[in-house]
Amino acid sequence: MSEKSSIIDDVSDVVDFFLAWNNHRETVLKISEMDHLNDEQKKTLHWLVKMADRVSLTDLEKDDLH
Repeated sequence: MSEKSSIIDDVSDVVDFFLAWNNHRETVLKISEMDHLNDEQKKTLHWLVKMADRVSLTDLEKDDLH
């Protein structure tokens, strides 16, 4: 998958998602702003983005993810 791909169907594993995180991050942020979500749901998405932002390629290379 290309790093620039923003098509979620192109994601086949965690590494693919990580490589395109900058594009998918924007989607998650837009979802988190939807009016039909309650405050707890919005806060959960906010923390998921913060957590994903801290992931690096080194984290994805660990054997315990396979």
